[in-house]
Amino acid sequence: MSGSDDAARTAEAAARASYGKLVAILAMQGRDIAAAEDALSEALISALTVWPERGVPQNPEGWLVTAARNRLKNADRAGRVRQLAVPEVERRLALPEAEAAVPDHRLRLMFACAHPAIDPGVRTPLMLQTVLGIDAARMARVFLTTPATLSQRLVRAKLRIRDAACA
Repeated sequence: MSGSDDAARTAEAAARASYGKLVAILAMQGRDIAAAEDALSEALISALTVWPERGVPQNPEGWLVTAARNRLKNADRAGRVRQLAVPEVERRLALPEAEAAVPDHRLRLMFACAHPAIDPGVRTPLMLQTVLGIDAARMARVFLTTPATLSQRLVRAKLRIRDAACA
């Protein structure tokens, strides 16, 4: 007879003789019969892998109850961690639909600057000014115009965006 056979017979004998008593001990602590049964089943499975390697303990019932209690504690701890995480997960998932589709407001602002009501020649300077903060005087040289002219175009473009949003 091998150690594995001896361990399996001992685990089976403990399960047959003491199953109800062990479930009652475990269920009285947490008041959850199903969880107690699951924990005891997992402890029995663990016994079938641990006992052949380390030997059958002097008190198999005590070993099974301790192993099952540890599993119940771990399950309880994991449940509490999940419960504590729920508000944070809900907070992260509760983004408004518009923000979820376009999470960066700068990107939304760029789309507004590219609105069809805006003259195509002013869209790029408008984006550069509103998103990057580059002033009209610096951009005017690049766009081969005067600062006053570019400033006026930007003002008109911003008014069109405002009016298009109201319409």
